[in-house]
Amino acid sequence: MKINKLKITNFLSVESIEIDFDSYGNLVRIVGENRDTNPYSSNGAGKSSIIEAIVFALFGKTIRKTTEKSIINTFTKGKCSVELTVNDNVVITRVKKPPMLSLSVDGDNYTKSSIQETQKYLEQILNTNYTIFLASIVFGQENSTNFLSSSPEEKRAIIQSFLNLSDVFKYRTRIKSLKSKFNSDKRIASTLQGEATAKVKSLVGKIKACQNNKKNISKLLSSDKAEFIENNTPSEIRDKERVYHDKVVELRAAVESKEESKSELVSVTGRIQSFVMNPCEFCSKVPTQQNQAKNFLIESKKSLEQKLEDINEKLAEVSKECDSLTIPVTAKDFESIDSLKTIDSEILFFRKQKREQTKLRKKYAKKVALLQKRYDLMRFWEAAFSEQGLIKFIIRNILTFFNERSKYYLNVLSKGALTIVFDELLNETISTKKKKVFYGALSGGEKKKVSLSVMLALNDLLVLSGKDRSDILFFDEIADSLDEEGIHGLYELIESITQNKKLFIITHNEHLSGIIDEHGDNMTIIKRNNKSKLT
Repeated sequence: MKINKLKITNFLSVESIEIDFDSYGNLVRIVGENRDTNPYSSNGAGKSSIIEAIVFALFGKTIRKTTEKSIINTFTKGKCSVELTVNDNVVITRVKKPPMLSLSVDGDNYTKSSIQETQKYLEQILNTNYTIFLASIVFGQENSTNFLSSSPEEKRAIIQSFLNLSDVFKYRTRIKSLKSKFNSDKRIASTLQGEATAKVKSLVGKIKACQNNKKNISKLLSSDKAEFIENNTPSEIRDKERVYHDKVVELRAAVESKEESKSELVSVTGRIQSFVMNPCEFCSKVPTQQNQAKNFLIESKKSLEQKLEDINEKLAEVSKECDSLTIPVTAKDFESIDSLKTIDSEILFFRKQKREQTKLRKKYAKKVALLQKRYDLMRFWEAAFSEQGLIKFIIRNILTFFNERSKYYLNVLSKGALTIVFDELLNETISTKKKKVFYGALSGGEKKKVSLSVMLALNDLLVLSGKDRSDILFFDEIADSLDEEGIHGLYELIESITQNKKLFIITHNEHLSGIIDEHGDNMTIIKRNNKSKLT
């Protein structure tokens, strides 16, 4: 049974509250603040009214056996009513004074001629009753439905109510069908799990091969090359190549200029050395034109010598710059670099695929385990229904499952300190440190651990009976009397429960509250002037 919405009007201390349970996460702490007390207190704020309202809407009575007079909030005006929406399509409206119960399914009215007939039809379509609901969904200080405190006859009645033994044989065909379906689905999931496992193995091999290739290529690169590649991006290397190429071109141009200037200097020097002065035959003086020509050659020589000196300085400077800009990697090295980049990309791609396939493998592994569990349950019940026996034989067959679930929950809560086993008469044997103890002799905290374990095991029995377990559980002050180890065990259990259920908790235990506040939501109820409201 899925609980969707709750609307409370003038019920107990509540004036008006509307709750959409679908909007909350799987772990919710119900917090109260009673502003009618000084100082403010969380007691008496109306937190438990939410649980009481749900029970009242479903069964017309409360957990605390509240009198009809006290159910109605006398500090407010209007009718006392509770409206509850379950399974997305069932709306239950119950009014007090005058009493009225209406029921609609998918918008159609299914209210019968009397409250009793409507209540019977309601429990029939929801496949539950007051005992089952309290024994498997509500656990707290006000819930007097305690399996362990019941007589053997009462225990058997509770089990029979949980298991719908009157309808036992009509489920046999359904169980066979479910068994076949679970087995078929398990084979499919197992095949998909195997495929994912094979892909993960293949990808691990590919990643290892890439890493070996990368290691081999890296060996071909010297330390200075590797350092250069490590410290420069491809674009930076290309920029440095362009600068180096420009400097090489500049160096070559300077060398060519030097050679040209040297050739000119040799030519001018030769002309100077071969220059012959011819004096005038009349006055024996050298003609002015000859002096000018020789002086021009001498000046040209000086100019060329200066030019060569400048070119040599330039050559030294450019040559030094070229040396500083030399790139230590070759074209082949760049091929290696590209190969490394390709390998790195492939490794990243393969690792991503591996993560995805690993998730799928885990997903299908969980599904296989779940389907195997369901298949085993169906096999179990197929055998149980084939015995054509009495009720005690049915009870004998559920004991293994019931004991396993009870022991599992108790092991979590008590960290293995307590164990519980029921016999065919549903008498329990509780042990601590391998010594038998009686339920009545346990401490308050130990009683709570044992009772909660049995309650959750009863909740699990609903699956075997074909009943729909509620998607919501309510814990009301279950941490009282629990020590620190018990609180941690309780929270470990809470984490397990909230994997597929919504859990609403009322607690004054600061240790548990601190843990829940970090991982869950809060629903806050404030009471002022004797009227509780949701904030």
